Amino acid sequence: MARGAAAGAPAAWLAAAFLSAGLPTAAPASAAARAAAETPAAEASDVGARVAGAPAAETPPAAPPRHVLLVTLDTFRGDRLAPETAPNLDRLAAEGARFTRARAAAPLTLPSHASILTAAWPHTHGLRDNGDGPLDAAHPTLAERLAARGWDTAAFVGSFVLDRRFGLGRGFARYDDRVTRDVALLESPAAERDGAEVVAAFEDWLAARAGGDSDRGSAPFFAWLHLYDPHAPYEAPEPFASRFPGAPYDAEVAYADALVGRALAALRARGLLDESLVAVVGDHGEGLGEHGESTHALLIYNSTLHVPMLLWAPGLVPRREIATLVRTVDLAPTILDLLGTGESFGEGRSLVPLLAGAPLPEAPAFGESLYASRHLGWSPLHSVESGPYKYIAAPEPELYEVSSDPAETIDRLAARPDEAERLAALLAAELGRAPPSAAQRAADAETIARLRSLGYLAGSAPAPAPTVDPKRKLDVWERLLRATELQARGEHAAAARAFESVLRSERSLPLVYESLGACYVRLERWDEAERLYGLALARDIDSAAIRLDLALARARRGDAAGAVEELRRALALDPRSVAAHHHLGDLHRAAGRTAEAAAAYRTALTINPDYVYSWNGLGRALAASGDAEAALTAFRRAVEIAPGEPHGVLNLAVQLERMGRTADARDTYRRCLELDPSPEIRGLATQGLDRLAGD
Repeated sequence: MARGAAAGAPAAWLAAAFLSAGLPTAAPASAAARAAAETPAAEASDVGARVAGAPAAETPPAAPPRHVLLVTLDTFRGDRLAPETAPNLDRLAAEGARFTRARAAAPLTLPSHASILTAAWPHTHGLRDNGDGPLDAAHPTLAERLAARGWDTAAFVGSFVLDRRFGLGRGFARYDDRVTRDVALLESPAAERDGAEVVAAFEDWLAARAGGDSDRGSAPFFAWLHLYDPHAPYEAPEPFASRFPGAPYDAEVAYADALVGRALAALRARGLLDESLVAVVGDHGEGLGEHGESTHALLIYNSTLHVPMLLWAPGLVPRREIATLVRTVDLAPTILDLLGTGESFGEGRSLVPLLAGAPLPEAPAFGESLYASRHLGWSPLHSVESGPYKYIAAPEPELYEVSSDPAETIDRLAARPDEAERLAALLAAELGRAPPSAAQRAADAETIARLRSLGYLAGSAPAPAPTVDPKRKLDVWERLLRATELQARGEHAAAARAFESVLRSERSLPLVYESLGACYVRLERWDEAERLYGLALARDIDSAAIRLDLALARARRGDAAGAVEELRRALALDPRSVAAHHHLGDLHRAAGRTAEAAAAYRTALTINPDYVYSWNGLGRALAASGDAEAALTAFRRAVEIAPGEPHGVLNLAVQLERMGRTADARDTYRRCLELDPSPEIRGLATQGLDRLAGD
């Protein structure tokens, strides 16, 4: 991720992080809890729940915390919760409960977070891939449950993958998903914001609570922070990059750890930390070369399913290291139990008995990735871990004895067919009760573009080939990842060469045609784009993305009618394509069809209310039709969304001048010039000031 000067990120906390501030340790409320808190974690028992010197049936104190802070760490391996890479989290875990065998539901951000917040498996809640959604109202979220009880709720997310359109914002009074306000990034959107900005937004919210409405300020709160930073590409800021030379992923982990420390320090500074339950969990891990997978999403080994999970609350959560198999779907029920709500939730279960040192029968952990099936036409993958074994259902199934082989290096399928059969039956029974997921709509063209800007492979669904085992196609996968990473970084010429190489051996994958064509369009190699898409259509590979790019190519060579026809074909394939509606508006406006143009822009804005290009287009269409006040409103909205974008400010200034509002127009032209505009916009703004000089 490219990082500038992060908002609210003074150098002092980067250097000292949270350790210098000190994590307050409240006295445990019971003698048993005190004994547990004073016993080193290293002395914990290896049998079942590792209880540090406490009676087997100890119960945490009954007084619930007033506030809850949930921190989700994107792409954070479970084995990185260590003093070297995550000192703040390690200390938090040492003073609370750490689950050393926690498993995510999927190696993908959206499905995994949906499972954390609903306590339901992906095959139940239906969000099984990034871009799925919205979440069905039949699956309530933790925020909805707490909001219904009067809690103030707020979320601050660091990635477009968790945009409100996918449904995880339900129940949050504030859902801060403002991943970017840089208008230059909206057409090919950056899908991530620096974690320092996420934490700064949280700090601002805390300050507003304290200084605003007294009822709101005194209400208990549930806040969710999502830190995306460890996700590839690994580009941690200083001093973290220098601290981990040759280990950029670890540098990102350390940066995320410092951000958690900063959030905790913000609570502590306001006297809120001692009243809070802090829950930290990873959404998935990272391959880092294990099993041939450099990142995540494709395979479902524990390199990407083993995650950190910990709870901390002074006097409520005893110090424990718990080795029982747990699942991230168990976290929300545990939080509700610790808050004393007395309600069951989702398919997970409360882990409070383990916190109390009591035995809890182990429950199986299910995992899945439909990524290869959805985007490449290869087989989906499903897994179940139970007891000492983990089974992976694939064209070539696998069985691992994870208790003695946590890295899953020795396939025990042939040696233990009985265990494989037992777990296969357990997995089949679980998947057999899943509701149909076909109702989940496919990702729209804008969503696909944003996912690609993250480095995710995303495109139209190919014809399935369920006999192709993803682990046998890792060479193709890694080549595609490298090409997509180049594309995400804006290196379109290099990305085009990489996709061309893949296309020579893989001619049936729609996303290769779409991604390569998108590179050609960015490079304005229009003839090559048209030839490529012609090959795709001849192979019966068709999509809204292909038709959209064909429309742009035909518009460039002056074929407006052909461009309109291609856009209509794109919308027939994907009625929610923001870009297609917007470009259709541009073509109507250029032809003087202002009513049709305004309608197209409004449709785009219904789908994405923050699409600043369509606000500017709508303003221009309304101005041309003579509706000055409505045009002014549209331009004001464009500037509100992207205050640093000179083109929108210029449009606003021109409209103010047209309406005779001279002083406001003059001020707005000057503001435009302060934004370092292009020479063309600078010239137009200067001309505007010259026209108004005598007024």
